[in-house]
Amino acid sequence: MSTIDLIVLGILLREAQNAYEVVRFIREKEVHRVLKISEPAVFKSCRRLAEGGYLDGQTIRSEGVPDKVVYAVNAKGEQYFSELMKHFAANFKPFYLDFNTVLWNIDQLKEEDALNSLRTLQEQLHEAYLWVSKHDEEVRSFLPFGPRQIVKQYTMTIGALKQWIDEAVEDYSHKNTR
Repeated sequence: MSTIDLIVLGILLREAQNAYEVVRFIREKEVHRVLKISEPAVFKSCRRLAEGGYLDGQTIRSEGVPDKVVYAVNAKGEQYFSELMKHFAANFKPFYLDFNTVLWNIDQLKEEDALNSLRTLQEQLHEAYLWVSKHDEEVRSFLPFGPRQIVKQYTMTIGALKQWIDEAVEDYSHKNTR
């Protein structure tokens, strides 16, 4: 079961389109900032879903441009979408933050390098917080319920991580003075 397939099916349920248009939608809506998805994964997913019988594809031929396949979710695809929704709603797992591997190993660095790593992480989390806060204010009034809740979730999560990293940098900066 693939979250990528769930994202692609959800986008194609809105409107039939080709894989390039799905990628453009993801770029324009900055979906990749809040959901883990890459452009190559979209193309693979469209192909896999079509081969699995979940999408109907119509080849559009235009002079001077390569053929493109416009995908539409069929009844089997709608059923699979529903199964994926139920599966992922019922299978919450703790999330793993890749930067925790830095924290796990922080004591193996020289103090100056460790502090620089923490400050780099702090800068990244502050930038993420600025981005999500800006979008929270901009989009909350016109986004549909689901995306609006994701933005709210990210605002709260990044806010908590921002507060945590500020405290972690402060603690590390003063660890030898205690």
